[in-house]
Amino acid sequence: MDKNMQNKSAVNDWVVKSPSREYENLTSEVRQNIDEYLAEYPVKLGALANRLGVKVLLSTLPRGTSGQIGQENGEFVIRINRHEAKTRQRFTLAHELAHFLLHKKRIEEVGGWSENVLLRSGQPAEIEYEANRLASDLVIPSGQLEKAASEYSGPITSEVIEDLARKFGVSIAAMEIKLQMT
Repeated sequence: MDKNMQNKSAVNDWVVKSPSREYENLTSEVRQNIDEYLAEYPVKLGALANRLGVKVLLSTLPRGTSGQIGQENGEFVIRINRHEAKTRQRFTLAHELAHFLLHKKRIEEVGGWSENVLLRSGQPAEIEYEANRLASDLVIPSGQLEKAASEYSGPITSEVIEDLARKFGVSIAAMEIKLQMT
C-alpha cells in the first residue's frame, strides 16, 4: 500500500477507507513481504499465505465455523470451510492470515483456534475486530480500491459496488464497508 496515501481519499463522493492501524503497525519487514501481493486485485491470498509459510486447506468444518488457524506438525495451517460461498472463503482466509500476522504468539500458546473456540476461551473480542480490520486491508487494499473506483464516472451506484466486489472477489457487504459515503 502506498505509504504516502492520505488518511482518506475521495472518489466520486465516496471515501475509500485508509489502511487500518493494524496494517500500519505491522513491521516494515512484514509489510515488505505482503505489499507485493496487495499490488493487484483480486489479491492472491493463497500465494500470500504460501509466502508467509502458512498452509491453507479447504475442509469440512462444524456449522458456524468459517475458518480456523493452528499448528500441525510444526507448521501453521489455516482450514477454510469448503461449504461456504467463495467470497466468504476469501474473507475468512484473509481474517485467519490477519490472526497469523497479529496474534501468532497467542495462537502458539493455545495451539490454534477458530472463532468459536476463541470466544469461548475468554480472549477479548478486540482480537476479532483487529483481525477483521486487517483482513479488509488484505482482501481489499485501499490503494487498489482507490484506483479501481476512479475508473467509474459519476456517483458510486449499487451496480458499481457490485462490480467492484466482483473484481476484488468479495461480498457486496464487504465492499460497502470498505467504501463509505462522504
